[in-house]
Amino acid sequence: MKIVDLKSRVERVILSNIAKGKFSLADRITRAFARKVYNEVIANLPDDEILDLIDSITGGLGYRGKELDPVRMSYCGSLIAWPEAIPPGGKVLEIGTGIGRTCYVATGWAKPSLYITIDNSPEILAIALYRNPISVYQKALSKEIVKICLCDAVKAVKLMVGTIKFDHIIHDGGPNPLRNPRLFSKEFLSNLYDLLRKGGSLSLFAGRHRGCQDRLYFILKSLGFKVNTVSFPDAPVLIFHARRI
Repeated sequence: MKIVDLKSRVERVILSNIAKGKFSLADRITRAFARKVYNEVIANLPDDEILDLIDSITGGLGYRGKELDPVRMSYCGSLIAWPEAIPPGGKVLEIGTGIGRTCYVATGWAKPSLYITIDNSPEILAIALYRNPISVYQKALSKEIVKICLCDAVKAVKLMVGTIKFDHIIHDGGPNPLRNPRLFSKEFLSNLYDLLRKGGSLSLFAGRHRGCQDRLYFILKSLGFKVNTVSFPDAPVLIFHARRI
């Protein structure tokens, strides 16, 4: 069976387990499938193709050209993760695992009790878990508190509403909201609001498109968030740090 066909079947099982609150089982299934993808697709790729694949899926992680810069990547990751907002023992939800940059920052700075992270790309998870160019990111994803779910975040979040509450949500669902509007719709952001405890926090990567930034800011305000804006130091990229009041 082709990877793409098997992925659809695996995703249905993962979503079923999310609906039941069985995040550890969803995580085990995800890691096993990512290992299969690594063995069949990723293992024999040269390093430059790995970086090209990371860029094509994530849109880039803050490094310049082909030279990885873990310091800059992690600094940008810290702005997106907003780890200081995570209370000790808090529960965290992440939209967009990528190669583990924000997971590394959030679980290294703060001490959450649970870190659920969702990504819809088996290729990026295979790289993140089994051939990560940044070893500390790979190590962070192996922590016991980290539960990775390979699935559509829109479907997963809808299933979680009413069954679990989070203290902090990291929404790093892509560099350009125009490319994945479902993850930046008012309906999806409203569901994230419902998943937060009162006083809980949301960090939303809003990209560099001014029109998208404005639209997302007003959606967050209309939902009842108190919103502050932070930016990358050398790019017109905004992140919204929002708190449910």
